[in-house]
Amino acid sequence: MRLLVLLGVTACTNSQKTKEEQLAIMWEDSEAYGIANIDDDNNNGTSDWTEDFFAEEDDFATVEINPDIVESLEQGQSLRLRLFSDQIKVYQNGELKMNSSDDDIILDSTDGIQVEFQTYLVSGAMELVLREDGEDVRTSTISLYSSPLLLNHHLQRAEQVYVMEGNGNQSFVRGFANVLGEDLSTFSLNSYGWDVWIQDQIEFSSYSSPDSRLNVVIDSIRRRGLSGLAEDKFEVDDFMVETWGSGQDTSQDSFGNLEVSPPVTANGLDYPLGRIYYGRWRSDRVTKALRDFLDMQVVQAPIELDVTWLCVGHVDEFVTFIPDPTARQGFKMLITDTERGYEFLQSVENVSLPKYGWLHGVSSVADILSNNSLRELNEEIQELYIEPNIEIFKSEFGITEDEIIRIPMIFEEAYQCGEYTATLIPGTVNMTVFTHDGGETADLFMPDPFFRGSGQSQTQDVFIEHVESLLPASVTPHWIDDWDTYHAAMGEVHCGSNTKRTPQVDSWIDAVQTLEERR
Repeated sequence: MRLLVLLGVTACTNSQKTKEEQLAIMWEDSEAYGIANIDDDNNNGTSDWTEDFFAEEDDFATVEINPDIVESLEQGQSLRLRLFSDQIKVYQNGELKMNSSDDDIILDSTDGIQVEFQTYLVSGAMELVLREDGEDVRTSTISLYSSPLLLNHHLQRAEQVYVMEGNGNQSFVRGFANVLGEDLSTFSLNSYGWDVWIQDQIEFSSYSSPDSRLNVVIDSIRRRGLSGLAEDKFEVDDFMVETWGSGQDTSQDSFGNLEVSPPVTANGLDYPLGRIYYGRWRSDRVTKALRDFLDMQVVQAPIELDVTWLCVGHVDEFVTFIPDPTARQGFKMLITDTERGYEFLQSVENVSLPKYGWLHGVSSVADILSNNSLRELNEEIQELYIEPNIEIFKSEFGITEDEIIRIPMIFEEAYQCGEYTATLIPGTVNMTVFTHDGGETADLFMPDPFFRGSGQSQTQDVFIEHVESLLPASVTPHWIDDWDTYHAAMGEVHCGSNTKRTPQVDSWIDAVQTLEERR
């Protein structure tokens, strides 16, 4: 995996330009972008940065010097290179030539120069120097940047969905397989302690540049059945697995609690790669090592939300984003709304809910509406938690009310969770968004609400009908049965799946200067 960056401008053939003007064009400052060479392409257990140049699989940025510059040299002149960074190495023809502690090197050919970055978000510079009789005559600067680690958002094309299979969740798996075919991969639940929550264990991310990509699987400090999955399945070519933090995990360290908005503009600042958001549950927060690392990446500028009303306490339980090319910023934010929930219930109060009896203790919409303490609880949740979080999205993400779809929802006190809650109706926004090429359309995989009588089909479900009326034409909904394995355990479709996406490349490159100003 190599990045070819062509630097310098071809010599101008316009006869009206003087030789000096042509040289000035050839010596213009330029930039090069790459990724950290920190994976293990030769599979010997050692980071490639710590080894000598060994193969084309190494992740180097190749900087080509314009041959017209060399051809323009006159007697007594030489072309030299200087490097300013202790996290960058320079090779030529596979031989290490310099790092920042070395003196200038003389370029004896125009063969490409291989630049190697030690880690993420490195910046430095090379100076190309024309020397004559020991004096610097002309210089140009080649600014060098390696990619930050970038988490994915829902406007990026989905490449593959992963779910766990076994223990009676065949209808759940089938709901994905019928739509995705080969774009769905499954792993055996039996091999991983019957842990279905693949969203919580790993987070897909990447270092990327125009022609290079290193997939990084962030492995949570969460220690349950899936804790060995990343090493088993994703330590392969052009992937690496990394964990930030250690020690006792909390629910906040699960990655249903780590999400990214689409690109937004807020308070005069562009966030072309979106903004990371995660939840705080009382004093429990994402482990500090990961928080600090994500803050250091700068371009996705994380924001923390209050999720204290939730028993599980993950942001994917109440908010998500879907593509909508007709919207101002190209997306809609879907968020749970209990006021809309009760408005909807009042419009269908005669509907029976036979599926809800054993799990929620109600058999009809009327049973829900008759519970005054439940309604007071939901009014409090809306006022104290959901609306304040919406205000954060408006102020920190630049989202306006017309970019929000408020999805009807009701919360109830969760079993053995004291005053903390989970959704009574399967959590609609806890969905998987499979985005297509172009980032404007998507398949949505959502939990079947079973708001219908026994034996009735989804086409007769009043909740499905209502939610689909709220969705933009850019998305295709699919309602998956996750009731027994997921909903009953206070999770939904998103919690039980994970999605690898195509990296968004150009935006971090365009934002490098802004990135540097924010650091």
